Amino acid sequence: MSVDTELDTWRREWQSEKGAMPDLSAKVRSHSRFMWAMLAAEVLLTVLMAGTTTAWAIRSPEPDVIVFAGAVWLFIAVAWTFALRNRRGCWAPAALNALAYLDISIRRCHRGIAAAKFAVVFGCCELLFCVSWVYRRKSTLSPLSPLAFLTSPPMIVVWICTAAFAVFVIWYYRRKQAELTCLLKLQQALGGQLRWLV
Repeated sequence: MSVDTELDTWRREWQSEKGAMPDLSAKVRSHSRFMWAMLAAEVLLTVLMAGTTTAWAIRSPEPDVIVFAGAVWLFIAVAWTFALRNRRGCWAPAALNALAYLDISIRRCHRGIAAAKFAVVFGCCELLFCVSWVYRRKSTLSPLSPLAFLTSPPMIVVWICTAAFAVFVIWYYRRKQAELTCLLKLQQALGGQLRWLV
């Protein structure tokens, strides 16, 4: 069931005379489990990236390798700072009632939209740094024109992955915008009157 269809179903259920409540708590709990899984994946990726680049810098103490390792640590620090601030207050509802579940769902949508915007800026910065660093390192080993580098097979793969990432971020952003619109309409329709436990 798509997000829009599911939210429309909830709205109809709330507005029906039976007053049947959609299971908001199940949706919030499911999203909370997903958030914990994402956190675990981020920790694993952090350990892998930081550990690998640090070990490389220790084994090959060349200035450019040390710069690369330092940049990775900087990117990790920026990403974690954003992630921790963006998730603050989004782990659990403030109460066990439908309004609290609706409120946290709206808050999570806002944070998802912020994460999509951050991903675009952060991804561009990482891409610019990494492509520049790799080009500089390769061009010191043998003469290489920027055009030849940017159109080389490995870089074609990078451009394809970048395009796929951009498509995913646009899709995610639009999905969260649509979900937020539906949730805000539900909140307005409820007018703060819904307070029974779910």
